[in-house]
Amino acid sequence: MSKSKVSFLEQTDKARREKKERPRQTLIHIAREREGDRDRAPCQNRKVRMFCGDSNSAAPFKGQDYKKLRRKCLSKNKLFIDGEFPPTGSSLFFSRPAPADIVWKRPMDIVSEPKFFLDKASADDFSQGILGNCWFVASCACLAEDSTLWKKVVPDYRRQEFLPKSRYAGIFHFKFWRCGNWVDVVIDDYLPTRGGRLIFTHSKSKNEFWSALLEKAYAKLFGCYEALTAGKARDAMVDMTGGVGEGLEVADYTSGQSRDELFNILHKAKDNMSLMCASIQARNASEMEMKLNVGLVRGHAYSFTGVENVHLKGTGLFSLFNRDTIQMVRLRNPWGGTEWTGAWSDGSHEWTKVSEREKKDLGLAFDENGEFWMAFDDFCHYFTHIDICHMMNTSFFTLKRSWKEIEKIGEWRRGGRAGGCGNYQSFLQNPQYLLDVAEDQEIRISVEQEDRRSSNFRTRGENYCIGFSITKTDLNRKYRMHDRMERVHAGPFVQARSILSRIDMKKGKYLLVPSTFEPNQEGKYLLRIYSESGSSLRELTKDVPSPPKMMKKPRVAATSVYVHAAEGFTLSEGETGIEAYCIIKCERDQAQTSITEKLARPEWKERATFYRKKPTEPVVVEVWDDNLLKDSFVGSVTFEMSECRDNTGDNIIRRYPLVRTNSEGTEENRGYLWATVKNKLNMMEM
Repeated sequence: MSKSKVSFLEQTDKARREKKERPRQTLIHIAREREGDRDRAPCQNRKVRMFCGDSNSAAPFKGQDYKKLRRKCLSKNKLFIDGEFPPTGSSLFFSRPAPADIVWKRPMDIVSEPKFFLDKASADDFSQGILGNCWFVASCACLAEDSTLWKKVVPDYRRQEFLPKSRYAGIFHFKFWRCGNWVDVVIDDYLPTRGGRLIFTHSKSKNEFWSALLEKAYAKLFGCYEALTAGKARDAMVDMTGGVGEGLEVADYTSGQSRDELFNILHKAKDNMSLMCASIQARNASEMEMKLNVGLVRGHAYSFTGVENVHLKGTGLFSLFNRDTIQMVRLRNPWGGTEWTGAWSDGSHEWTKVSEREKKDLGLAFDENGEFWMAFDDFCHYFTHIDICHMMNTSFFTLKRSWKEIEKIGEWRRGGRAGGCGNYQSFLQNPQYLLDVAEDQEIRISVEQEDRRSSNFRTRGENYCIGFSITKTDLNRKYRMHDRMERVHAGPFVQARSILSRIDMKKGKYLLVPSTFEPNQEGKYLLRIYSESGSSLRELTKDVPSPPKMMKKPRVAATSVYVHAAEGFTLSEGETGIEAYCIIKCERDQAQTSITEKLARPEWKERATFYRKKPTEPVVVEVWDDNLLKDSFVGSVTFEMSECRDNTGDNIIRRYPLVRTNSEGTEENRGYLWATVKNKLNMMEM
């Protein structure tokens, strides 16, 4: 066959297959689709971006505009005092009075020459104080290592200095990401001290104050300093980046293969500039801050500063080729000083197995700075929890793995949109989304709820237990579902601010339902979906079609047709099967199934639902063989709907003969179709 002939056939085949991806349409059908489009909720909040979004559009927190307040203070030659977060005991604690020896001081009253930044941001700028918020301190240490990220949190950092005094107004501002939106938090420069020293987060340099001021702004966001105790590192990292939070339990990765999977997750995350922390669970209150005999501390959040496959020196004549690797991680203790003392600790003999060049590439330094290396096996033996803030690369111009992102902000509300998990009959009374996956691929789905700790800090509001479910849905679904189809995914429900799942999904249409575990729990949430090859997401807001206008006929019933499989074809000699698809016709509408591989018994397991104006008209299912140049009609089944009544069937898939009229005008059996047809007069039941 000539090259031009092959090229023509390839192009023809490609065009034909692209045509097959869409249902066959008539002008009437196209009009029906456009009519349905008017019923669809507009796609909101869809953004494609690199890393963590645009913090330049941050909304003033509590209505406080930084520039206006600063200008006002300068015009009056007065230093700013924040009435929304005053330098009093109420800004320190909510459960008890503030100790009398805590004094609020401005930096210029603590040191003679205060600096916002002494040199540049680094992990050493964060040392934990008396507050139990190492999760926040470790997160800040991660943030400080990436100037692209911390500059989003610390705007105008060059202008937020203490000099010149003529332009200093005692006011600072920081930006944080909250459930899909950036907020700009304004504070004054009063900081809590005891004996002239800062009592909370501080820099190792006494005259550097950006870390203490950042913590104060974060405390204001939560209501007071005490509200920052006992949090999740991933939540703080997300608040300062807009990334996607994920929590991992090391105990879930016990086998050798799953252990490698965990290391690969961490390695890829670090390579993508994600922020990560790890901790060792304290089993009770007495174990908090307990130091183990290997130098690690329970209840502390350690930040990851490296995840590497470290090459070991070979031995013997062929040492150039005789090289092994060991999986290793580098961690940092926000307290500093206390480090890992086991294998591969600072100065241990294991480092003699590593070449000087490799050490240089690793940036190996044995300093008393709280940073240390350890073998990944040892890490998994001691550490129990890992928090990751994924920096999802959504850039079009990149050599690294890139994702297409969809965002939706939604709300669980009593009275029809807070139905709880799938254990409850009210499950479908949750927000519903139609997810259309373009091709077989991995999909990452994140659900993040509003932080209830910050909105209810005085009552220690707990985050809801949240999750989501994915089920199959109709090929032509336009309205909310009222019955359940096959479940594809139902991840564990977790009492956390956010959850993330990685799901291998087949091409097709699905119903995605984010929910709380218990019904009638209200709150806003952010739904984010990441895919490589693209997908679409649309919220289903209407229960049934809208009433007709003018003199048009109303829709009075719903009919669903579930096509399972076909069999019993008469195949030509040498044929092993057909590449089959179905066209389901109902009144003037139609829907097309996917095209199967070449099989003697093709299966679809797909459904279409039609909203009927003439419910007594028959429904027809045609089976076609997908061919290179021209598709061939196999046969059809006609379902008579002579009576307008409920026909829910018994959910049994029945076999129906496929018939085709031959050239002589008589019907012949061409095989069998397994299907189920249901009819409901109450469209709210389907």
